[in-house]
Amino acid sequence: MVTHRIADVAVCTLRTHTLPARLTGHPRVAVAAPLATANLGIEELVRGALARPAVRHLVVCGHDSRLFHPGQSLLALAAHGTAPDGTILGAHGHRAHLPNLRPPVVAAFRRRITVHDLRGQDDPAAMLAAVDALPRHTDDADGAGDVIGGAGVLGEELAASTPRLVPLAAVGRVRPIASAGAGCFVISLDRPAGRIVLRHYGDDLASGHELRSRSATALTLAAVAHGLTDDPAHAGYLGGELAKAETALRLGLAYVQDRPLDSRSADPVPSHRWAGPVTAEPPEGVAL
Repeated sequence: MVTHRIADVAVCTLRTHTLPARLTGHPRVAVAAPLATANLGIEELVRGALARPAVRHLVVCGHDSRLFHPGQSLLALAAHGTAPDGTILGAHGHRAHLPNLRPPVVAAFRRRITVHDLRGQDDPAAMLAAVDALPRHTDDADGAGDVIGGAGVLGEELAASTPRLVPLAAVGRVRPIASAGAGCFVISLDRPAGRIVLRHYGDDLASGHELRSRSATALTLAAVAHGLTDDPAHAGYLGGELAKAETALRLGLAYVQDRPLDSRSADPVPSHRWAGPVTAEPPEGVAL
């Protein structure tokens, strides 16, 4: 059985997403995960590390983002802490600001956990050797038990150091074709070319437009940019459907518009369906 006493190391692999799966089997590794942002991502990392009372080491490895710099910002947090407004002192990251972490939580993180800078290292064997070489802590000082279970002042501070999110119901309506714009969309896959095909037909169904890309995001943005749809609900639906098509293309799954993806192998013949809810009938139904 792996105890908290043994699993005393957390590993942040930055944008190297292949490393965590190679490291989590080590008995000293309590958690291993990537980090993408210098704000909410670091907040989640700090809360997760403090929620594991035995963790006393944080190894930062993998490759840092040259745009967002979450690794450099994390190291700056460990070295310098935060300003009164939550800004990480000395950080170069994009919006390196931790508005939700209360000062006692930041102080506990800096006091209890030693951060080790191994940025640029992405070899699993080297990383596991580095974990093995870390010194072990033999005491429960610094009130680690107070963080777990919401007990104690620090536990209350940790519980309060989360974003205040108001839950909303996942509801909404796709507007009828008359108010959402003329025409309809048909999505298919050109597997030999490795492309998603988005066709927009006019009301006469005899003319329209065709867009091709590997990227669902690119196709969604293009459809809006070209004025093929200007309704947010329809643009959202179109983005979701194109994301399904991209997933099917990448993973070799069968794709049928308006139907959930499943584990079936891809049909070599591209499938064509009308855009809109399953209950819609083209072209009188909902057009996206």
